[in-house]
Amino acid sequence: MATAASEKLTTKAVPKAEWLTARTKLLEKEKEFTRLRDELSRQRREVPLEKIEKQYVFDGPNGKVTLADLFDGRSQLIVYHFMFGPGWKEGCPSCSFLADNFDGMRTHLVQRDAAFAVVSRAALPEIETFKKRMGWRFPWVSSNTSDFNYDYRVSFSEDELAAGKRPYNFGTMDFSSEEGPGLSVFYQDKQGEIFHTYSTYARGLDILLTTYNYLDLTPKGRDEEGMVPHCMAWVRHHDRYAGGEAAACCSGEPEKTGRMTDPMLAEFQEETAVTKRILERVPADKLTWRPHPRSMSLGQLAIHIAMVPGALATLAQGDGFDVSQANFEPPQPKTLQEIHDAFAQSVVASEKVLNMMTDQAALGTWTLKRGDREIFTQPRMGVMRSIMLNHWYHHRGQLSVYLRLLDVPVPVVYGPSADENPFV
Repeated sequence: MATAASEKLTTKAVPKAEWLTARTKLLEKEKEFTRLRDELSRQRREVPLEKIEKQYVFDGPNGKVTLADLFDGRSQLIVYHFMFGPGWKEGCPSCSFLADNFDGMRTHLVQRDAAFAVVSRAALPEIETFKKRMGWRFPWVSSNTSDFNYDYRVSFSEDELAAGKRPYNFGTMDFSSEEGPGLSVFYQDKQGEIFHTYSTYARGLDILLTTYNYLDLTPKGRDEEGMVPHCMAWVRHHDRYAGGEAAACCSGEPEKTGRMTDPMLAEFQEETAVTKRILERVPADKLTWRPHPRSMSLGQLAIHIAMVPGALATLAQGDGFDVSQANFEPPQPKTLQEIHDAFAQSVVASEKVLNMMTDQAALGTWTLKRGDREIFTQPRMGVMRSIMLNHWYHHRGQLSVYLRLLDVPVPVVYGPSADENPFV
């Protein structure tokens, strides 16, 4: 998605009257450009329709969806072809640069009878994990099992990759990636027939880059002249601007910056120290105490907290779990040593799983079910976040309440407790 080179900043300063003359002269050119753009838009609408004969089926968060489903009750559909191939660690930074504007725009598009969706060839779990990380809400489906990306010339076959020249932007181009960016527009008539009305690629997408439209109004413009290895190398995912390698843009697979589980491992190690502090406050003579007849005993809750990470990290390595086979009542420990030993073993097991898990495994699907009924299916990474870490934190908070009820000083967790203040 290459962009125009920027001119150098002018240093010429003039009196207001001279500035106004120059600005008025430029205004005439801007008005001419606006009229030309209006005319071009009119001619775009006059391009004949192409009837869609093929049935395209995509993978969505709630199951299979067709191209017709993506219209969501509207007669017009805009599809952004997001560069995100199977096995990629994350989506293209430049496509992400553009996608940061999608959610706000969708609210207004639907008022003009236009739906919007994003399509990529990455598997749905890969898409869902990246989408969650970026905080996006727009509809995004996977074309991994269909010809959609190939038919609209944004994915390239092995033969095309071997030939060097890719069929892209209504011609052939030297393109180093297996995926390319683009945008396609479709229309559905009252009989349900679907037509392809427009597609654009490469610099044709430039008008969609809202940040660039603003930068083009500034004295420095895009300020990309001399940028290497390409003009958009400065662009990052919005959560990566603290530093790192240059973005790969649309010239290849995005740069890899460590394993997906590395942040989770670092978080786990920090939270292990917090959990250890809380478990050390459990009084030995109160292990059978419980705040309510239907509650777990203090000892059961403590050993459950000790065992959760290791047991659930190990469980997440499989393809899923049937809750009908589970025993949800923790054992009753007789001594504190049992709890501390269980915790030490659990920590070792969890760190081993997190250290050995590949990105492919982290993005693999995991299903929780009860007998033949599926409760949910998520990427393994999301499962470890929810049933391992979040589950752990929930019960740890519960243990703090038990300690308070027993008049045991509650230790520092993230900040001051009623009993301790690390900032004094």
